[in-house]
Amino acid sequence: MNNLPALYPGRLHLLLALQSARFELVNVLVARLACSGPLLILDGGNCFQAHRIVRQVRRHTPYMESALEHIYIARAFTCYQVVTLLADTPAAPVPTLVLDLLSTFQDENVSLYERRRLLQACLGELRRLSQQAPTLVSAALEAAHQSSDLLDLLEESADQVYRFEPQPAPEPLRLF
Repeated sequence: MNNLPALYPGRLHLLLALQSARFELVNVLVARLACSGPLLILDGGNCFQAHRIVRQVRRHTPYMESALEHIYIARAFTCYQVVTLLADTPAAPVPTLVLDLLSTFQDENVSLYERRRLLQACLGELRRLSQQAPTLVSAALEAAHQSSDLLDLLEESADQVYRFEPQPAPEPLRLF
């Protein structure tokens, strides 16, 4: 994967892609970052796949155990927990990846107004974290039941957006 995003401190990065591409990009990015030092992963979609990360790390370094020890993971299962998780995360010079942030904001039992308010709080916390270290948020492009308001809000707040959209299928050749 040569098209991985370059992450810089002081900037909030957003990766938008279909699920399969997003997982592959994030897994390679996690492996590369873990090989170079500590890494914090905040999993909002319960999508961290440790067995795939192990395979990726193995491709990047012979010191697999050392690289895996650099990865710190915390999970949230509701939009309320995401806000708390981000607020409780100290700003430190450690790259932070927030996986599938908007998945917890799809709870229809929480009003759209409340979800927007909580997402605004999350964005403030993400901005705080990004001042100390590279911070990347991943989100889905394809979630049909996902509020486009929330995705737009997330996209507007990001300093850098990496959008990986599927290529359209080529038109079949016509012989006649």
